[in-house]
Amino acid sequence: MSVTLFQNGNGPIRICAVTSGGSQAIFFKINTFGEEAFLDKLREIL
Repeated sequence: MSVTLFQNGNGPIRICAVTSGGSQAIFFKINTFGEEAFLDKLREIL
C-alpha cells in the first residue's frame, strides 16, 4: 500500500491510499479481498 498525505496551502490535509496486489489472473482480478483488507485497516486507523 502506498499512502500519501498532501495539503494545498492552508486547506484540509488529504490522504490518498493505493493498494496493489499480485494477482496472477489473466482476464479477471481475483484477489481484491486482500486489497480491501488493507484499506479497511487504514480506515480503522484514521
